[in-house]
Amino acid sequence: MQFDLSDDSGRTIILVVDRESGQVIRQIPPEEALNAYQRMEEMKGRLLRLEV
Repeated sequence: MQFDLSDDSGRTIILVVDRESGQVIRQIPPEEALNAYQRMEEMKGRLLRLEV
């Protein structure tokens, strides 16, 4: 298991890695969830700018 920080969101990512091959078996949260979180943060920023 490896722990990492996402460069974009600063969130902790847990990687389950095969010791022999080094291949990532599972990532928590998945890449799709990190991308969705980033898009929501961008939209939140746009909405706040429109209201000000």
